Amino acid sequence: MKKFYFFLVIAMMAVATSASAQFVQSGANNQSKNNNQSGNFFSQMSTDNYSRIYVGYNPTKIKWEDYQSEFEKLFPMKHGISLGYIYGANIVDSLPLYVEFGGNFQYSFGKDESEGDYESYKYKLNMYSLNVPVNLAFRFGFNDNKVEITPYLGLNFRVNLAGNMKIEYEFEDDYYGESYSDSADIKLFDSDEEMGNIFKRFQVGFNVGVNLAFSGFNIGVGYTTDFNKICSVDQDNDDLGGKLGVTTISVGFAF
Repeated sequence: MKKFYFFLVIAMMAVATSASAQFVQSGANNQSKNNNQSGNFFSQMSTDNYSRIYVGYNPTKIKWEDYQSEFEKLFPMKHGISLGYIYGANIVDSLPLYVEFGGNFQYSFGKDESEGDYESYKYKLNMYSLNVPVNLAFRFGFNDNKVEITPYLGLNFRVNLAGNMKIEYEFEDDYYGESYSDSADIKLFDSDEEMGNIFKRFQVGFNVGVNLAFSGFNIGVGYTTDFNKICSVDQDNDDLGGKLGVTTISVGFAF
């Protein structure tokens, strides 16, 4: 998967470079030979700082190893919603090159169930997190900067504030014709509980994505994958556990 993200970033950079070259060549046909081609191209683009607020839907998955697939039901992290703010600060006066930073609050959740011959289980998981992205972005402006495309890549710092897992269990005893049910609520970050500290509070991840803004409206898509594991089922075995992958599909306003 890491190779996939690397090649994805390289492909985005190649597309951006190709687009830049095409615009430079097009502009050169209408300009004096004494003018600098790249200057003509980039001088048409805004280098003003910008802000963006957004709401997002976040398909989410803990990436377990194949031999740990049984944990997908036990920790069903599947969906998320987020609310965030990004500020873009220009770092080169003559180029639309920016450092983006900000924050977003994310609520992640999911549920699953499993059944056997005599028993059934239902699992529910909820988690609240604060994300702080820091990205390098390049903002391409078109049609007098009324349309802007901003690819970015960078780092994401996540602090998990709280989390809860609920397990509901039901057992049917055919021999006695009776059934039993019970439930358990587990605080994922509570070291005082027997299964506390299952999830880790802090992760660092890799961001890649692109935003499209027009007439003040913004849509975007991005992906974050963590470098370190969010979950460790067996605290004494570093091979057990999964890394979190989060897709962000967002809508908002750019100003």
